[in-house]
Amino acid sequence: MTTVAQSQLVAPIQLANADAIIYSVPTQTTAKIGRAVFANTTASATTISAGITTGGALGASTTLIAVRPIAPGETYVSPELAGAVIPAGSTLRAFAGTASAVTCTVSGLTIV
Repeated sequence: MTTVAQSQLVAPIQLANADAIIYSVPTQTTAKIGRAVFANTTASATTISAGITTGGALGASTTLIAVRPIAPGETYVSPELAGAVIPAGSTLRAFAGTASAVTCTVSGLTIV
C-alpha cells in the first residue's frame, strides 16, 4: 500500500557557501517538491544554486538553479524546483554565494 504524506522536507536552514546536501530521500521513498523558498536575510546581495543529484556534487546536468542573484531582503520562491521529483537515494543540494546569508525551506510530499 502506498502512503502519501505532506512534509516539510527541509526545515528552515541557513545555506553554506559550499555545495551541501540539504535533503536526502530515504530508501523506498520518493519525494516531490511543492515549494522551495530562499530568503536573503542580510543587507548584501548574494547568489543561490541548487539541484538534485543521485550522488556527488552538483554538476552542469544536475543544477536546476545556477548562481541566481538574490537581493538583500529578497524572498525567492523557486519555480525551477516546484514539482521536481527526487527518487529514493537521491539528494537535494544547495548553497549560497555567502555563508549564512540565505535561509531555505522546502515543503512537498513523500511517497512510500
